[in-house]
Amino acid sequence: MAGFARPSTLVGIAAPMAVWALHFVVLYSLQGLTCGEGWNPRSSFWAMVALTIPALAVIAWLGLRALRTARAAASGEPAARRARFAAQATGLCAVLAAVAVLFTVVPVLLLPVCS
Repeated sequence: MAGFARPSTLVGIAAPMAVWALHFVVLYSLQGLTCGEGWNPRSSFWAMVALTIPALAVIAWLGLRALRTARAAASGEPAARRARFAAQATGLCAVLAAVAVLFTVVPVLLLPVCS
């Protein structure tokens, strides 16, 4: 599993955005089900907050791993430069995904669940 989503692969570059997309779908599906099916809004609020914490943790882990990979691939060989570029792209995607997750969760924190 660790080799599957290395920061220097295309899957690794896309992994932070995949975490954001999964968080987005689950959060808004839960919100829709809460309002449509009459679930307890307070429980749904806390579930949404609880889902955000692991999403941010995974994104942070992916970003830190990319940062370590970028620092390790510092030699001037073409393969090392490509690996460094891919790791830097993964790090930037991790930052973008973290901002997107926070942007997604702000309405949950500021508005009633079924407003």
